[in-house]
Amino acid sequence: MSKTLLYGLILYDIIEGKRFIGGPAINIALHMAFHNEQPTLVSCIGNDSLGSTAKKMLVDNHISTDFIMIDNIHATGTVPVFLDKKGIPTFEILQSVAYDFITLTDEQLEKLSRTSFDILYFGTVVQRTVTSADTLRKILDSVSYKSIFFDINLREGHFTKKVIEFSLNQTDIFKLNDQEILWVAAIFGLETREEQKIVDWVFKQFPVNIILLTRGENGASVFIPGARNDIAGIKVKVKDTVGSGDAFSAGFIMEYINNGDLMVAAEKGNELGAYVASRSGAVPEIDEH
Repeated sequence: MSKTLLYGLILYDIIEGKRFIGGPAINIALHMAFHNEQPTLVSCIGNDSLGSTAKKMLVDNHISTDFIMIDNIHATGTVPVFLDKKGIPTFEILQSVAYDFITLTDEQLEKLSRTSFDILYFGTVVQRTVTSADTLRKILDSVSYKSIFFDINLREGHFTKKVIEFSLNQTDIFKLNDQEILWVAAIFGLETREEQKIVDWVFKQFPVNIILLTRGENGASVFIPGARNDIAGIKVKVKDTVGSGDAFSAGFIMEYINNGDLMVAAEKGNELGAYVASRSGAVPEIDEH
């Protein structure tokens, strides 16, 4: 069984008046659990009904809550989601919620250090506060892992160039979408909008050796230094695309760890991402099970 350490958000997406569990880290954890994997999740919830429901969902799906902290001051995160006619979401990400205050005790860090993980996963939003960013750095310094998967997940107003630069300097597997790659070019002052030139720059500047570029209904591209392979899109009737990128990450991580084939892993990610886009919420396997 693969060993994946997921660091990040537990929140609820509010879509058309309904609450769906959300946040990249817990989305991926639940996808993996549905496929009989047991990832380790590090996050923080509020001491409230939403937090209790999220924790019960983890327990019910056999995901350890040993590293899920409970914040008595800040509420469990919620994100109102607004969908356009194509099901493309706009997020209103609230500030000062529980996942902004992730901490771990020395005992918890020591416990994590006893496991050699295949992949450590994180994104940018979880690094928007000093507290949660510092905890990520402690994990990076004390835990053993074979690969780091950085899913950039850019949300306007919730990242800085410094956070992106730090993250890319830790990363060997870098995931982003076809809009985010243009943001990266702009953030670093690259005078180009050509994907290949941006990709080549990333490979030159950072220790990244795999770039996963998702394109929604148009599939994905997989880059390694000197090579590119494209995966065709899967046509589905889109309900909403909330969490489809996280589903891609989950499908990729599971297949890549267990079988090591880069293109097969990306195809699995593409398939799971398309399935999620055809349903409501980020983890329909769990919500509909």
